Amino acid sequence: MDKLIKIIRYFSIGVLLGSFSFLLIVLFGGSMYVESKAVASLFVFSGLIGLVSMIFEIGRFNFPIRLGLHILITVLIVGLMMYFAGWWSLISGAHILVFVITFVLVYIVVWTMLYLTEVTNAKKKNSRNNC
Repeated sequence: MDKLIKIIRYFSIGVLLGSFSFLLIVLFGGSMYVESKAVASLFVFSGLIGLVSMIFEIGRFNFPIRLGLHILITVLIVGLMMYFAGWWSLISGAHILVFVITFVLVYIVVWTMLYLTEVTNAKKKNSRNNC
């Protein structure tokens, strides 16, 4: 049961962060027409990215290898999401650089948010344990 709860938690966090990232892209990138299949694609594939984040709990590899695998798998999932959402055609020769820059910026923002959340949670746990 604990594994199922962990999977649901990671999937949900992925959907939350994927939705937030998408809204940031729309906010700074301008208006965008979104079909329901694109929203469904965003939910499913963002959840999958959340599940891929479980790789950081595997002690078998060191952190740089886990991070590299996470980035690679995330790029693949984002590509699949864009294909199934009907957004793949938006990436043409001139837009590839914009896609890469956007991906890197979103990845950094999400990682910063997760890092700050972990630091805050660790401080709360430590203060509770010291009481």
